[in-house]
Amino acid sequence: MMPRNDLTKNKAIQFLNGGGEMGELTRYFDWAGHTLGPPETWPQSLKTTLSIILNSRFPMFLFWGQDSICFYNDAYRPSLGNNGKHPAIGQPGAVIWPEIWTTISPLIEQVMNGGEASWNEDLLLPIYRNGNVEDVYWTFSYSPVKDETGQPAGVFVTCTETTEKVKVIAKLRQSDQRFQNLVREATVGIIVLIGPEMNVGIVNEGYARLIGRRVDELIDHPLFEIIPETEAVFRPIIEQVRVSGEPLHLYAQPYFIAHAEGAINGFLNLVYQPYKEADGEITGVMVLCQEVTELVNAKLNTEEAEERARLAVEAAALGTFDLNLQTDALITSPRLDEIMGIDPSSNHTTYFSAIHPDDLMIRHRALETAFETGKLHYIVRIIKEGDIRWIQTEGKVYYDKEGKPLRLLGSMLDITDKKLDDLRKNDFIAMVSHELKTPLTSLQAYIQVLNGKAQKSEDSFEKNLLGKADLQVRKMGNMINGFLNLSRLESGKLPLAKTQFDLDELLSQIIDNINTTINSHEIRFEPCPPVTVFADQEKIGSVLTNLLHNAIKYSPKGKLVEVKCELLENGAQVSVKDEGMGIKPADLPYLFDRYYRVESKHTAHISGFGIGLYLSAEIVNQHNGKIWAESEIGIGSTFYFSLPL
Repeated sequence: MMPRNDLTKNKAIQFLNGGGEMGELTRYFDWAGHTLGPPETWPQSLKTTLSIILNSRFPMFLFWGQDSICFYNDAYRPSLGNNGKHPAIGQPGAVIWPEIWTTISPLIEQVMNGGEASWNEDLLLPIYRNGNVEDVYWTFSYSPVKDETGQPAGVFVTCTETTEKVKVIAKLRQSDQRFQNLVREATVGIIVLIGPEMNVGIVNEGYARLIGRRVDELIDHPLFEIIPETEAVFRPIIEQVRVSGEPLHLYAQPYFIAHAEGAINGFLNLVYQPYKEADGEITGVMVLCQEVTELVNAKLNTEEAEERARLAVEAAALGTFDLNLQTDALITSPRLDEIMGIDPSSNHTTYFSAIHPDDLMIRHRALETAFETGKLHYIVRIIKEGDIRWIQTEGKVYYDKEGKPLRLLGSMLDITDKKLDDLRKNDFIAMVSHELKTPLTSLQAYIQVLNGKAQKSEDSFEKNLLGKADLQVRKMGNMINGFLNLSRLESGKLPLAKTQFDLDELLSQIIDNINTTINSHEIRFEPCPPVTVFADQEKIGSVLTNLLHNAIKYSPKGKLVEVKCELLENGAQVSVKDEGMGIKPADLPYLFDRYYRVESKHTAHISGFGIGLYLSAEIVNQHNGKIWAESEIGIGSTFYFSLPL
C-alpha cells in the first residue's frame, strides 16, 4: 500500500482528492485486497461517478457491481446514524442493509437489468440506526451508471430523507381528519369556501339543513350557483374576510333561501374566519352559522311586550320599584317618587317613613306574607304634603337557590280618588243598612209574635210559613250586618273589643247554634285542649260562623263538615273542612278579596256578595293572625285561621 503522504500525488487516483471525511476514508481504504482492486485500476465510469459523489453536498450513494459495493459522501453520512453501519464503504449492500435488502435489491436489479432510472417518493424503509430500528422515509432516484461498453455497471442514488416531512404531513392529515370529524359532528352549521369561486371544500349536515340541501349537493360546487338569491348579501362579506384575513362576526343576520318545498328564512349568528393552509396561506373562508330565529323572535316579542307594558304603566300612572332585600338598596321610577312625594335620591327608610303610622303594621304583615307566598299586596295611607293619600302596592319576590328572598319588584298606584269613592259608597251603604235595620227589627218582632200565637193553634201551614219567614228575616239581618261591618272596616270604624276567652268553648257554642238551625249536614267537632286567647269574641265567632255557612252552602246535602282546633307553639289554629266541589288553584289567591266570587256552573245558583271571606280575613289580620285555604277539585276544601295566644 502506498504511504499516506504520497497518495494524493498519484495521478491515477487524483479523482479521490477532496471529498471530506468520506474522500479520506475512500483514499485510505485497503483496496488491494478488495475484489475491486486498487483505485487506479477502476473503470473510468466508476472514477467519474465517485468523484462527483464525494465532492457533492447533496446526499448521494453508489451501489457498484454485482455485489452492490457501497460508496457515499459526507452529505449522506448522517443518514447512517451512530449504530456501526458507518463506515460502510467498500462493503456489499446486502451486508450493510440486511433489514431492507428485500425491498431495495429488486429496485437495484431493475435498474441494472433494464438500464432505466426509477423514482420513489416518501418510501418507508425501516432501518437499524442509533441502536434501534427506525421508521425512515426516503425520496430517492436510482439511475444506471454505464461502463465503457454502455452496460449498467452500478446504480447511482440521489436521495433525501423525508422522515420529518412525512411525520408533519401525517400530523396535518390527522389534524385535518379531526377537523373534518369536528365539522361533521358540530351542532352549528359549518362550511369552508375555497378561492374567489367560493367552492364548497368542507360542509356539514348542520349547514346543509339550514339551506334545505344535502351535503353531496354542496361539496365541490360553487356555493352561489346553488343559492344565488343570497349572493348579493353574503359574497361581499366572504370576499372581504378572504382578502383582508380579518375575521368577522355578525349577529341576528336575516337570511332568505328559495326552495322547491317553500322558502326558508330566519336569523343567523355568523362567524367568518380566514381558512389557512399549513404554510399560512389564506385560501378561503370558514363560516360558522348558528340559527337563532326563535331567540330573535322571542326577543322581538319580549321587546314588544315590554313596550306594551311600559305604555300600560304610563297609561295607568303606575309607579315601579326594585328593592334589593340583601342591601336594602331601592330603585324607583319617577312616577313612584311623585306618588310618594319624596325626592328621588331618598333611601328606602324615607319611603318607609311616608306611610301613615297607623298603617305600618299592614305593610309589615304584607311583607311577611310576601316572603312566604312570593306575592305582595297591601293598601295603606301615606302622608303627602300634609294630606292623606291612599296607595295600593303589588309586587313579586324573587329567591335564590336556597329559597332566600333576594329582590322585590313591584308597582304602586295612587288610589285616593277610588278610595274616597269607596268611602262615600260605604257611608251610603252604612246609612242604608242602618235605616233598613229598624223596620227589619220591627218585622222580625211581628213575625216572632205571630209565630208564638201560631204555636198554640193547630194550623201547621201557618206555623211552617212563619218559620220560613223568620229564617229569611234572619238571613237579611245577617246580610245587613255584613254590609255594616264592611263599611265600618273600610272607614276604620270597626274597633276590636278584645277580651280573654276560651276559644274551644266559643267553637262549641257556635257549632251547637248552627246545628239547631240546619239538618242537611253533619258537623263533627274535634276540640283542642282548653286554650285562652285575647281577641274580640264576637268577631272571631263571626269568622267561624261564616266559614261553617260556606262549608254547608258549597257542599251537597248529607256531607260531613269537620271543625278542628289545634294548639300550636305560638298560637291556636282552627280549620273547617268540607266535602264539597272544591276550588280551582287559579281562584285560591283571590278568595279573600272583596266581592270576589268563584264563578262556575255549580255556584251560579248560590247566593252571596263575596264579602264574607273578605271580612273574615280582615278580622283575622287585625288580630295579627293568618287565614288561608287549601282545596282539591271534586274532593273538598279546608279553610284555616290562626290566632296568637
